[in-house]
Amino acid sequence: MILMLGATIVLGWIVAFAVLFAYLAHNKASIWDDKLKVIATRILLTIPADKDMVVTGPGLQLRDPALAESEQLVFQVWIDRKRLSVRTPGAPESPLRPGFEDGITTTVIEGRRWRVYSVSDSKGRIYVQVGNLHSVVDAEMQRQALTGLVLSTILLLIVGALMWLVVRSSLKPVVALEAAMRSRRRFDLTPLSSAALPRELHPLVASFNRLLEQLSESIEGERRFIGDAAHELRTPLAALQAQAQIALRANTAADKDVALTKLLRVAQSSSRLSEQLLDLARLNASANAPQHMRADLSDLILHVTRDFDTHALQQERSILLDIRKCTINCNIDEMGILLRNLIDNALRYTPKGGRVRVSCGHEPAVGQEETHRVYLEVADDGPGVPLSERKAIFERFHRAAGTSTRGSGIGLSLVAGIAQLHHATIETGDGLEGRGFAIRVVFPAAAAPPPSTSSQNL
Repeated sequence: MILMLGATIVLGWIVAFAVLFAYLAHNKASIWDDKLKVIATRILLTIPADKDMVVTGPGLQLRDPALAESEQLVFQVWIDRKRLSVRTPGAPESPLRPGFEDGITTTVIEGRRWRVYSVSDSKGRIYVQVGNLHSVVDAEMQRQALTGLVLSTILLLIVGALMWLVVRSSLKPVVALEAAMRSRRRFDLTPLSSAALPRELHPLVASFNRLLEQLSESIEGERRFIGDAAHELRTPLAALQAQAQIALRANTAADKDVALTKLLRVAQSSSRLSEQLLDLARLNASANAPQHMRADLSDLILHVTRDFDTHALQQERSILLDIRKCTINCNIDEMGILLRNLIDNALRYTPKGGRVRVSCGHEPAVGQEETHRVYLEVADDGPGVPLSERKAIFERFHRAAGTSTRGSGIGLSLVAGIAQLHHATIETGDGLEGRGFAIRVVFPAAAAPPPSTSSQNL
């Protein structure tokens, strides 16, 4: 800021000097011409009309002879264009304007340039010529330009010094704020005080405080996540150790098989928990840099459900598809995580012989029949979720009460986070044939009408 203000002052000084020089150069001639005209006229008017101007001898002597050399302006009084009646010391003996025409002109006499004004009486008998050397005019202009330059330089230096003091005084609170920030302990994210700062900086400090608040919330969320994850991992790891010890101490092959079967289940649960924790960490890392592209939701469903076919058959459950071609703007990796968690959650809480239906399509936007929203729904015919629990199940590490199947409590929180990143809403309801549970993810409305639909059931 100080450099910019200094550059502005220097630029102003250059402009001021250029304007002053142009003004003096443009007006020097007219100023001196007016002076010569006034002097010549006044001299002519002081000459008596009934007297002959005859040179009778040398002029009077000044008490201070130096005064005679203090001014280079000269004049001549001519009678009948022939006789030089009066002239100032230093004036040439020849006419300043040989033609004796009235008016202003420039002449060269004895190698020197003169600016001359000539005026005569009404009878054309007496002529007064007043002149000044061009060198004197130029020197006067240079003196005036130098005086103006010195004065403007002094004034601009004073202004610059005052501006520097004002800027330095105004920025003292900013420097103090910077020193306070440097002296803070690590992860000290308390808001900054703007009481001592200029009002112009209050919006900046307020926005910085909002950023600190968001960072504090993010760090606190990560701390909670790490603590919860450590707590959740402690249980399956302890179970793995316990089942391994039981298998080692088993006396019969049957007891060893039972222990190993339980060990496998715990290992599978731990693997699923680790995958969800990694998905959650990946989602949090990419929340600020989404890479969305157009994709067909039905293709994504087909791709994800193929991965669950074998798993569903082993658990004696079936997956039904009711999909229609519909395009959404999404992050494909995140949509894959959302679909996997919805299907896995439905299969996990559906009993043997149960069904899980995955569907997608278009539905009219509320109050806007000309626009349509894309929806994705996963429904099952399991035990369902009580109304009081349907909102809480989307919170991290929350498990619905009364369920026999133990989940990680992360899957549906991932679904909620991904839906929020895609500006989608989540709706819950009853599942298949009035039983079970259904989760519907509704994406923003599109202005184009839905394409022709075709149903596919597997």
